[in-house]
Amino acid sequence: MGFLQGWIDSHRNDSITILKNPLIIKEFGKIIKGNIEYRDSFMSDVYSYIYKVANNSDGGVAGGMVWQIMSEGMKSYSDGYEFVLSKSPSTTKIFRDHSTRMAALEHSVATQN
Repeated sequence: MGFLQGWIDSHRNDSITILKNPLIIKEFGKIIKGNIEYRDSFMSDVYSYIYKVANNSDGGVAGGMVWQIMSEGMKSYSDGYEFVLSKSPSTTKIFRDHSTRMAALEHSVATQN
């Protein structure tokens, strides 16, 4: 997590000072290796940090996207990083909660402007 937070902070600073556009953290994930609880903990930590940074008033981060959400029956595309939401209700809840928090944040920013 320390490396990831440093990476996000570094790229966030570049997005603010150089690019003048918000950063989207995309295509991140954690290989499952049969341990959904470990992966859920990682995903929750990443999304919490993305929310914390996005909640900062400088607008440096706009959100995050995982690698990769698939539906049942797509096993041939599996690389160990996939999320099959129907098979991982705890992970689905993490995605839903994060989306809800980010949508509320977007609304609060829009009403301030």
